[in-house]
Amino acid sequence: MKLEKFKEKNQKKRFMIIFTVCCVILLAGAFLYTSFAVFTEEKEFNIINGMYQDPGDLYFAVYVDGEITNTFPKKEDGYSFDASQSSCTNGATVSWDNESWSAAINFTNYQATNMSRTKCTMYFKKDSTAVDFIKDLADNTNDLVYDETSDNNLRYIGANPNNYVSFNGELWRIIGVMNNIDNGSGTKETRLKIIRNESIGSYRWEYETSNWNISEIEKELNDTYVNTITSLYQEMIDTVLWNLGGISNTSNTPAVFYTQERLSTVFGDNPSTWTGKVGLVYPSDYGFATSGDSTINRTECLSYPLDNWSNYANCYNNDWLYAGSHYWTMSTMSSMKAYYVNTYNGNIESRYVDASFDVKPTLYLLSSVKITEGTGTSSDPYTLSL
Repeated sequence: MKLEKFKEKNQKKRFMIIFTVCCVILLAGAFLYTSFAVFTEEKEFNIINGMYQDPGDLYFAVYVDGEITNTFPKKEDGYSFDASQSSCTNGATVSWDNESWSAAINFTNYQATNMSRTKCTMYFKKDSTAVDFIKDLADNTNDLVYDETSDNNLRYIGANPNNYVSFNGELWRIIGVMNNIDNGSGTKETRLKIIRNESIGSYRWEYETSNWNISEIEKELNDTYVNTITSLYQEMIDTVLWNLGGISNTSNTPAVFYTQERLSTVFGDNPSTWTGKVGLVYPSDYGFATSGDSTINRTECLSYPLDNWSNYANCYNNDWLYAGSHYWTMSTMSSMKAYYVNTYNGNIESRYVDASFDVKPTLYLLSSVKITEGTGTSSDPYTLSL
């Protein structure tokens, strides 16, 4: 009997142990299930340098300049997030906030795959200036060519190149990479030159003088329009020396216009230069933007005087600056006339300054401005940052 009682107690003890183990397993299973269920709940926690929205089991793989690393680059290291290469598994997506220097994971389309962890692979690349970015593109596109001038500027050409850029929430276009641009104090740098895609309206140059310094058009651009640009983008605009050489002979090729625009020849009391922020395109900018076509190539187009382009539709129809309504340029033909782009016939022509034509603001960006995103199309323009 004593042995019987001992066995009975031992069986009860074994049962209790088995029962306890089963309960622990069930509780652990419920805990694990709950742990994965919180993928639908957003939490925040610190990882290296940023705050991350994390729904549960999440880890990162970080690549800097193509090399995997266990640390994120610091904000001051001169790197930017490469969204085109970065991605997450399980339907999640990753983005990067440059201001707070942190990542955010979006789990809107999250789908669990066999209880696997979510992995986000993030790529960072060394920042390059907008000038360097465009120069690098020149090796892989026919949209960019160097002009035939002593400054060897790199220009966008063709009927509709991918040169769109977002500036001040507006669509602008890159004219090109312009060399030897003076800041007004003798310091010369290479800068990106851009033009607003749409006109800000129709304005007369002035009532009776082609003196840019006292013209209505200069005041409209630099006193009125510039104040509509937000502080972020105003900081990107460079103050530079603009050439105001007068050109009395209207029958010039783009290369001749380019040379004469930079001469000290003026009309009356007109200045030969102006130091400021917002100006207009030059006749040479318009001419050098052509690509020509298989019938009349670019070289041939550039050999024709710009006041005779009406005879060469192959030239102006393949020039992206031939667009919209007539618009003013920066150059003057006499003390009372200035040049404009005639968008009826493709010519560069002159008109009395009291005529009203479209005005397309044009400016130079600081040499330190960067292109951080975009492909340059009108639907995905380049984005800029300092």
